[in-house]
Amino acid sequence: MASIPKIPEKNQRRTLVTIYINRGISRARKLLLHGAVIVSLATLSVGHPPQAKSVAFSPRLTSPRIAPVPEQERDEAQRQMLASRPDYNIYKTLAHHTELFLRWSGLGRFVMNGSSLPARHREMLMLRMGWLCQSEYEWAQHARIATSGAGLTDQEVHRIAEGPKAAGWTEFERDLLRMADELRYNAMVGDATWRALRAEYSDQQMMEAVFTAAQYQLVSMVLNSLGVQLDPGLRHRLPRDLPLPQLARRATGARLSTPRIPPLGSEQWTPQQREMIAPQIRENGSALNLYATMLQHSVLYGPRASFGTYLRSETTLPPRTRELLIMRTAFLIGAEYEWAHHVERAREAGLTDEEISRIASGPYAAGWSEESRAVLRVADELRREAFISNRTWGVLANRYDTKQLIEIVFTVGGYTMTGLAINSFGIQTELGYPAFPRSKQKGASSHRASVGQ
Repeated sequence: MASIPKIPEKNQRRTLVTIYINRGISRARKLLLHGAVIVSLATLSVGHPPQAKSVAFSPRLTSPRIAPVPEQERDEAQRQMLASRPDYNIYKTLAHHTELFLRWSGLGRFVMNGSSLPARHREMLMLRMGWLCQSEYEWAQHARIATSGAGLTDQEVHRIAEGPKAAGWTEFERDLLRMADELRYNAMVGDATWRALRAEYSDQQMMEAVFTAAQYQLVSMVLNSLGVQLDPGLRHRLPRDLPLPQLARRATGARLSTPRIPPLGSEQWTPQQREMIAPQIRENGSALNLYATMLQHSVLYGPRASFGTYLRSETTLPPRTRELLIMRTAFLIGAEYEWAHHVERAREAGLTDEEISRIASGPYAAGWSEESRAVLRVADELRREAFISNRTWGVLANRYDTKQLIEIVFTVGGYTMTGLAINSFGIQTELGYPAFPRSKQKGASSHRASVGQ
C-alpha cells in the first residue's frame, strides 16, 4: 500500500490570496456584484463543496507516493523495460506497471521524436503545459531538453511561463502558447487560434500539436500525483518570480457543430488505412467518427489506438471504477462524444441510469459510497490542478493496489487527451447515441437526456 507523506507547512511554497477592495461603490452595486460573484463561482465549480474551494495549488509532494523500483527488486520485464532508457525516476516509477508503460510508450515516442513539429514548437507546448499544471519534474526535464537540443535560451524558457502576452514571441509562437492555454482551460482550441496556426501547419501538424500538449498534461498528472522526485543534475526549476497560473474548472464552452478535420469515408481509405482500421469497421462497412478522423494521420493512429484500447478495456480496474472516471472526465471537459459512447459501457459495468445521471452532479451528490466519491474526486482534482489530493489518495490506496493506482491516473489523463482531440477536431457524435447532460440539476429532464431516453 502506498504511504501518504505529511507535507510540513514550511514546504508549502506559495499561496494565492485574493483581496477585494470596495471603494466608492454604492450599496446597490455591491449587492449586484456580490450576486454576480456567487453565480460565477457556481458556474465554475467542478464539484467541490463550498468550504473546499481554494484559489491555490496544493503543495507538491516532497517524497514519492510510489517509489522507484529498486534495482535489486526488478523482475525480468522491468529490467528489459529500463535497459534502454535513461536512469530517470519517471521510468523507474512506471516500472511498477510495465504493461501499461509499453502500451503508452509508443505514443510517447511519437510525440517526443516522431512528429513533424519543429523541436522548438514541441518543447514550447510541453513546457507551457508543465507550467500550467505546476509540474516541477516535467519543467526541469524539458527545460534541459529545450536548451540543449531545441535552441531555446534560459530566458525564453522563463518567458514560456510568462505566457503568450510576453514580449519577444513571434505571432505564431504566441498562438502556439495560446493553444496550450486553451486546451488546459477550455478543453478545446479556439477558432481564432486554430485559424492562425492552420495558416502555417497542415491538418496533420494540428493533430500533432494537440496531442503534444494533451500528452504532457497527462504526464503532469502522473508526475504530480505519484510524487516522482527530481533526478540529480537538473538545474531548472519552475519560476518563483511569477504569479501562479489559474486553476482549471469545468469547461462549458460551445462545441463545434461541424468538423475541422473531417472523418475519412471508407471509399477514401488506402489499403494500409483499411488494414489499420479493420477492427473498428462496422457491419455497414463504416467506422465510428473518432477512428475515421484519426485515420487522417496514419502514423499517429496506431500508437493512439493501442493506448486507448488498453485504457478502455484491458486495465485491471473494476469496470465500474473505470467508467466513473471516464464519464466524470468527459463531463468536466465537455467531451460530448466521449460521454455518448460510454453511457452503454457504464450500464454494462453495473451503473444504473440514475447513477449515470448523477455523475454530472459530482462526488458530493447524495447516494455515492465513500469509494465512488473518491473515484469521482480524482477526475475533479486532476482537472483542477493535475494532482490528486492526500485525502483522495488515502481512500484509493486502501482499496487499490499499486498498478491500479497508476491506472487510475492514466485513465483520467488518457481520456482527457482523447476528449481534447475530439473537441478540437470537431468530431461529431453519430446518430442514436445519448445526449450530453446540459445541466447538473437533478430532475427528470436532465436524467432522461443524460441516459438517452
